[in-house]
Amino acid sequence: MERLADGAALDMSAVPLVLDGRAAVRGLGGLWILADVEGRGELRAVRGAEGPLWVSVDDGPREPLTPVEAGLAGAGLAFRESLTILGAHVPEGFAARVDLWSDPRPASTEAFEEPWTGACEIEGAGWWAVPDLPSGLELYAWDGGSRTPLRVPSELCRVPIPFVGGVRLLGPAIEGARVVGRRAPGWRWIETDRVDPCDDASREAHAWIGQNETAILALESRFGQEGPVECGRHRGHLNGASFDLAIDPAAPAVRIRRTFDRFHGVQRARVLVDGAFVGVWRSYTEDRACRWAEDDFPLPPAATRGRERLRVTIDPMPGTALWDAAGYRALCARP
Repeated sequence: MERLADGAALDMSAVPLVLDGRAAVRGLGGLWILADVEGRGELRAVRGAEGPLWVSVDDGPREPLTPVEAGLAGAGLAFRESLTILGAHVPEGFAARVDLWSDPRPASTEAFEEPWTGACEIEGAGWWAVPDLPSGLELYAWDGGSRTPLRVPSELCRVPIPFVGGVRLLGPAIEGARVVGRRAPGWRWIETDRVDPCDDASREAHAWIGQNETAILALESRFGQEGPVECGRHRGHLNGASFDLAIDPAAPAVRIRRTFDRFHGVQRARVLVDGAFVGVWRSYTEDRACRWAEDDFPLPPAATRGRERLRVTIDPMPGTALWDAAGYRALCARP
């Protein structure tokens, strides 16, 4: 990710996450699991770090999360497989900002700075921050055309947040505040394919094979509190589902975007491309009021470079909520 310093790196893979205390669960030994992340990335910032808190990287030993690390004004705490934050209790207002699947690369970017008026749209790819917001507020960020916003506490807006394919920001207007960052103009997501697990023609066209699928379910709900009610169909599967997706062989970055029902909370699945494991796809939020959601899984370039078609397998992991989907889309980055 592009830093506030001059070192230029554009992150086409990172998916920013915000995890808060509402998802905390009590673990073995009586400690609270405040954040539990699978994949590769960086812990970028923590709010509400009143301790004691501990952090475990890649299933290693617990280490104290010091106040300096909790502030994280710099590069962040890196992990390759997993990150777990634990606490003796759930601190009031706890939230952690993570960049998942971070994969920076050199790029030519331009700086931008403009007054923060409560709404802003930034095109291209890069990072943004609103460093002057007072504590206790919240911003909404729609990244790359996703209909599900990232809810970012103002304290965590002070650390750069990556985006690709543009970002739309909405929040309270604060006199004197600025939105700053760097960007490479023009970058956008192009949809190259989509598959609907509830449509027979789409399933046949994409050679869909699913195991232990639920019946097709109808849902009327919203993507967010301010959004309209939308009607659609979705279904779950207990075991693996495989399907073909067409992509751009020249794309430097490829994501799969899922539309799903997040009523049941944390969903976890192994993702395979042509039979090779490429990571764990995990949803981190439960919402029983605004049930529709979208989330992205970035595919590693080694699995997509030079390829026109992929065989994707989504294999739900035992012990978690039912994996659900109303559709999958292949998104390819283009300048």
